[in-house]
Amino acid sequence: MFEEFKAKRAAAQAAKTQQTALAKAQQELNDWQKQVDSVQALIATAQADGVAPDGLALHRGEQCFGTLTSCSLIEERKGQGHFVAGSAGVSIPIGKIAGRSIRYRVGTTRGHYVAGTPSPTAIATGTLYITDQRLAFLSTTQTRECRYDHLVGIQRDDDEGSFTASISNRQHPVTFSYGHDAAAWVAFHVELGMSHYRGDTDDLIKQLTDQLAEIQTQKPADPYPLGTAPRHDPPPSQPQNG
Repeated sequence: MFEEFKAKRAAAQAAKTQQTALAKAQQELNDWQKQVDSVQALIATAQADGVAPDGLALHRGEQCFGTLTSCSLIEERKGQGHFVAGSAGVSIPIGKIAGRSIRYRVGTTRGHYVAGTPSPTAIATGTLYITDQRLAFLSTTQTRECRYDHLVGIQRDDDEGSFTASISNRQHPVTFSYGHDAAAWVAFHVELGMSHYRGDTDDLIKQLTDQLAEIQTQKPADPYPLGTAPRHDPPPSQPQNG
């Protein structure tokens, strides 16, 4: 009887191990399919024409390829300053009273103001439009425009979810913040808009197509070939009282 128990336990353990392996294989296949779907969606977006969005007055021939709401405009703002006092002078002995020295102090008290430390601050929240000519930020209180022909460079922080654009006709760079979750979306659409501006969108599409082909060669094995997926039969119906 003990041998029978051991056999059942071993069979149950083997079944559990197999089920775990099948679940892992299925997850790998699902993750691979998500990659394929994502790149295919990017290719379709890159091949599509731009649109005329609500809220932005487009220039002649301009097309919009991305609109991001709840985007923050970041600028350096100084914190609260404070006054630091000080003193200077001399102490002169003028005599003694009851054996104690009496001194006369001559001097001044002076101080200086210490300005607050600048820190990045969100000064407005609005909508970022990504077109084939510019990046445009619109809110109820602030407006910024970064034209590609004035763009000197972009520094992107995908972990933080922000990018800073240096523009030749502005003294200070312009920083937009949108969060980590939107970082990949912004990076792609900015590159798409600028590729239309440069006229090399076909190169971008080819890179995506090559990436898709590489991913497709890495397809994991299907844990459930056609016709072998486990069945989940419905529970037997209960008799009705009549």
